[in-house]
Amino acid sequence: MERICQSCGMAMDSPELHGTHGDGHRNGDYCIRCYRNGLFTCSSIDIAANEGISEKRLHALKRWMDDEDKASWILDRCGYITLSTIDEDGCPRPVAIDPITHDGIREIWMTTYRSSAKVRHLKADPKAGISFVREADSVTLTGTAEAITEKETLRRFWKDIFIRYFPAGPDDEGYCLIRFSASKARLWIDGVASTLSFR
Repeated sequence: MERICQSCGMAMDSPELHGTHGDGHRNGDYCIRCYRNGLFTCSSIDIAANEGISEKRLHALKRWMDDEDKASWILDRCGYITLSTIDEDGCPRPVAIDPITHDGIREIWMTTYRSSAKVRHLKADPKAGISFVREADSVTLTGTAEAITEKETLRRFWKDIFIRYFPAGPDDEGYCLIRFSASKARLWIDGVASTLSFR
């Protein structure tokens, strides 16, 4: 898959074309023309004028998205996330988990065992948090989560790769889903902090 600059759309097919963070290491999202030493070097007006790129096309790139879409873009590319539940001592218990699908950052679905500590914690206290990181960007979500064991929903979200953990398939007695619903997001993206509220 070709990597393109998420500011101007230029192909970044070699490391020397990648921009640099403030500490000098390469940035995977932006090219050297747009991003140097942790700072952007051009505006959307400059890019549109110099590259002939329409505003509509620019807004499909990460830099020009609104904050919520940027966070969802990062979630799509970050791999594992961290889910925190409240344990029996009232302390946060963070664990790495692989999301299976999401609706932006407002709703995130995961799978786990019905007998897991996560499920036990959520039955006692639905408060939960999720965090994920990519490059120098980070997203922290707070909200609630619930364990889902309704058979039709389990079948709808079933993926063949789950068979390794649930050998009886979507009707496996151990198979469970977790649905996380965000109420607040705290973002640090491209060196800018912001907060979003959903309820």
